[in-house]
Amino acid sequence: MAARARRNIRAHFFAQHAVTAEEAVPYAPQRRIEQTQFERMLGAGIIHAAGKDRSWFDLAAWQKHQDRRRAILVPIVIAVCVLAAGLLTLLY
Repeated sequence: MAARARRNIRAHFFAQHAVTAEEAVPYAPQRRIEQTQFERMLGAGIIHAAGKDRSWFDLAAWQKHQDRRRAILVPIVIAVCVLAAGLLTLLY
């Protein structure tokens, strides 16, 4: 649900092409989960406030956030796959 909320938020800003402070648009979350994710994205610097009730989406900050996330998750997925392969080999 959180991932869907982040996609909806991102889609809102992309549809309005609000990727710079000059192109900031208003955003009103439709559900509680979207409000929570919006606040987290504000705190992470992915979304920036630009005046009264207007915000914009920082593409560079989003990419940096995604890169950090992948740097953490990829080694974990690799380790789980190696462990699963090892267990399957032992049980064969």
